[in-house]
This record gives sequence, structure tokens and C-alpha cells, in this order.
Amino acid sequence: MTTEVAELLKQGRRQDVWKQYCGHLDLTVPEFMQIQERLLLEQLQEVGRSELGNILMKGETPKTVEEFRNTVPLTTYSDYEPYLTQDKEHMLPRKPHMWAHTSGRTGSYKWVPYTKEMFVIAGERVISSFLLSMASKRGEVRLEVGDVMVYNAPPPPYASGVTLLSLAERFPFQFVPTLEESAELTFHQRLELSFQKALVTGIDVLGSITSVLIKLGERFAQGANSASLSRHMLHPKAITRLARGLIRSRMAGRAMLPKDLWSVKGILCGGTDTSIYKEKVTEYWGVVPHEIYGATELAVVGATQAWDRQGLYFFPDAIFLEFIPEEEWLRGQEDPLYQPKTVLLDEVTTGKRYELVITSLNGGPFLRYRMRDFLRFVSLRNEEENIHLPSMMLAGRTDDLIDLAGFTGAIDEPMIWRAIHNTGIDYEEWVVRKEILDGGPVLHVYLEVKEDISAEEAADRVHESLRNINPFYADMEDMLEVRPLRLTLLSPGTFHAYFLERQAAGADLGHLKPPHMNPNDKIVADLLRLSQSV
Repeated sequence: MTTEVAELLKQGRRQDVWKQYCGHLDLTVPEFMQIQERLLLEQLQEVGRSELGNILMKGETPKTVEEFRNTVPLTTYSDYEPYLTQDKEHMLPRKPHMWAHTSGRTGSYKWVPYTKEMFVIAGERVISSFLLSMASKRGEVRLEVGDVMVYNAPPPPYASGVTLLSLAERFPFQFVPTLEESAELTFHQRLELSFQKALVTGIDVLGSITSVLIKLGERFAQGANSASLSRHMLHPKAITRLARGLIRSRMAGRAMLPKDLWSVKGILCGGTDTSIYKEKVTEYWGVVPHEIYGATELAVVGATQAWDRQGLYFFPDAIFLEFIPEEEWLRGQEDPLYQPKTVLLDEVTTGKRYELVITSLNGGPFLRYRMRDFLRFVSLRNEEENIHLPSMMLAGRTDDLIDLAGFTGAIDEPMIWRAIHNTGIDYEEWVVRKEILDGGPVLHVYLEVKEDISAEEAADRVHESLRNINPFYADMEDMLEVRPLRLTLLSPGTFHAYFLERQAAGADLGHLKPPHMNPNDKIVADLLRLSQSV
């Protein structure tokens, strides 16, 4: 299928490609807000004619943004769950083109209907992100027709798989493996096949979970690549690629790394650990990873970094944006009947955490929907790159925050990631939760390490690292004379054993690994049991 962007590239109209897919970074805040307001009011008119809209808005369609924010209550997935089924499509604002799902935190699926427009935008936003991931400056377009794309996203109806279908319609990437092959494979089979084939095809762009890229890089760095790659060396292109990679690594005086085999133009990653492992990914793969923020409810990609790979910028036409300031969120936690107030993008400040609230555009179902994600704005404008929009970074899940006796401030997942990473300990994985020990609250870290270190030394390092990152955590020790950290070492192989056990039990893809923050008693008990058995 020949697509519009492919035609533009063939005609040499690269600046038109940039303007169409990355032009949102040229907007001012007032221009951004005008687009948001126009699309929201169009959406409200359409939603107001639907049965679901009548239920949520009680038969009254707001005429202004202010009226909408003052009269329509904040919602969660439970408000929509009874209506998000195929037998109730007639109640939705617009007939779905496809259904996508992600894994709910309770183990059940969260189903989201994608209209045709949402489906198209899902692919276009990935093209925008890939363009930016390859660029080193404004207007630089390095995307080429037929670029090889390696990915490890699950197939439809997972939202990332639905997005790949849209992407395939929007642009003629050479997908490795093909989407048809991918649909029949497990995650590990897909991962192995993709890099086997990439020895022959090469890799131009890479879409991956950050931890997968780190794991593959570590395997190469530890010299574990030769045995796994030897079975696939018969193809002449693979032989040539491996020979060149070997020469490069020997000239550098180290083990072969992925960057010795592949010259990747752009890497897309998502998740709270991307910023932590940016340097490692760059070391292994030779490219600075480009971070995106996405979710099923957002039609996948809601925000992306610019060419400088710093903060993330929202797209103006995918969702309508509101933000609950942390103090309002806390007031809502104390009083369940309280409706937290929101601010808009032109009212945010730097350094403060906000819970994201979205309203669907393009005929989607959600009104003032709480994403349960905390964001932190890092700048209101980028003077160096002449970008006039606020940029943000993901700061964890609202239901993953840990507060110790109201003293430490809210400890989030990125904070724990950074604290453990900054210790220099060679570790595999971790989970952490708040526990009550000896009559008081503690932060209990369960850590699988890959080096010979005692639990006491590991705890000392993590504790000091947290003190440096979180002054409130330091105050708790200094003022209350308590050290609120406990650390339990898990045997090497514990998390892999957990993964295999969950896989054997038929667990969904989203529940093969334990959550980093606040795992329940059963998960902790399983990890401790497996730690003893391995």
C-alpha cells in the first residue's frame, strides 16, 4: 500500500513530512490551547448525542471548556466498563473501527474502542515519534521507504499490536518479523526471531521495552552472543555482518555489542526506567533512546520527546488534557467525596507532580478520565531548541506512591529506580513496598543482585542514595532517629523463576512480572519461596 508520507518522501518533499508529523513542536501555548478547545467542543457535540454521553453528562452538553470542567465529574474505568462491550456499541459516540485492550492491574482486561480516526492517529503518532527519534535537529528527516523495523510489541488486540496494524497502513516499513509471523509467536519467540532475521536484514528503527534492550546488550557484553548467534551464520549477509562486528569490537578492545552489528537510526522506548537506563542503551546500541508516553486509552502515543531527547511534549489533537495538582490529589485521597480541581496545559508549573486527566477526541468514549499516571513538568519552554511548549516526564502511578508516616513525601517508582541505580550495585530486578515492622512503617526493598554483596552493605548504599535524592527521607532519619529502610536479597534467578512460573500458569502477558511498587503479600511470598528454591 502506497501511503501519503511515502509519496512525499519519494518526491523529495521532506520538509512537508516534517511539518505534517512534527509541526506540533512549532506551536505556541495559545495555539496549542486553541486546537484543544476546538476539538473538545466538537467532541462534546458528538458525545452529547450518544447514550453514553447522556449518562455521563446527565443530558446536558456543555458549551464551553469552563462549563465542561465545572459540570462533568471526573471518571474512572469503572464508569465505562458496563458499556465498553461489542453488544453495546450503539451506546458509544461513534461506531468502533477496532477494539484494543491492555491488562488491568487486577488481572482483567481494560477494553477500549478505537474509532477509525483514532486508529489512523495511533499509527501517525508512531511515525511522528520515529521521525523525531532519528533527528538531531529541527527539520531533519532520515526516514526512508522500506526502512527495517524490529519490534517486540504483542499482537492485537493489545493496543500496541493494533497500533502496528495502523502503522503498516500508514507507511511501508519492512517489519521484522512480519506482522503475520508475530501473531503466532510468544514474546520470547518473537524476540529471538526478530534478531535472528535482523542479522540478514539489518535494523533501521527499533521499537522496544527498555529492559529488553538492556538485557540483550548485557548478553553481548558478557560474551554470551556467540553461541546463540552461531546457528544463523550461514546466510552470506549474516556472515559479513558478524565479521564486521567482530572487527569493530576487537578494535575497541571489548566484547561485541549490538552497535557493532547494527547501525540503528532511531530507537523508541517507553516506561519509567527509560530515563534511568538512557546511557546504558546508548552504550550498547550506539543510539540515544527516544522516549514516548502512551496508553491504550490515549490511542497509544500521547506524548513524545523532541530531537534533543529531553522532556516529552503532548500532541494537541489526540486527547484533551487536564492535570490534577498533587495537593488537590492528596485532598481527594483524604476525602473521597471531594472533586479535585484541575489545571490546563497553560497553567502548569515546573517541579510539581500532576495526575493526568484526559478526554477522548475523534469520537472516543472517555470524558475527564483519570489516567492514574503522575507527570512532572520539567520546563515550560525550551529556549535552546526554540520550542515554546511545556515538557514533562512520567513520575509513576498514583496508586504506586509510598508515603512513610506522612514524612517522606510521596516516593514514586522513578525515585526508587534512580536510588538503586545510583548505588552502582549490579542488580537484576527489584520490588518495594511499605510494610509495618516493629510497630512502625518501613520501606522494604526486595533486590536480586548479580554480584557478591551483603544485604547490610546493599541496604546502606540504597539508604544513602535515597537520602541524597529525597530530602524528606533524610529528614525522617535525622529528626525521628529511625532508618526507614529494610532490604532483603533475593537469590540469582528469582525473578526469572517467577516469570516462568507465571507463564506456566497461563498468566496474561501483562502479569508475568511482578509490579515494582507495592506488590501484594502473595507476590512477595512467591518471590521469597522461589529465592529459596533457586
